[in-house]
Amino acid sequence: MQARARLLIDKAGFEQLIRESDIGLVRWQTVRYKNIRMSTQELEVLVRFYPQYAFWLASGRIAPEIGQTSPEYDAAAGLSGQD
Repeated sequence: MQARARLLIDKAGFEQLIRESDIGLVRWQTVRYKNIRMSTQELEVLVRFYPQYAFWLASGRIAPEIGQTSPEYDAAAGLSGQD
């Protein structure tokens, strides 16, 4: 799950993450660059930003039939611009 979360952190960018959450830059950088355990607070922010990736973030699986995809799936399907 950490690798998937890091991908979404990169996708959102630190500036947007700190602007639209109560989590500071240092914590986001720690989550992104160090091998630490993420809190539910960080996961909730990522799910709020990318609800279509919630299932993938938690499980690594996708369910396109219910709108749960991954960044890779969306890129392959030409949907990546729908953030």
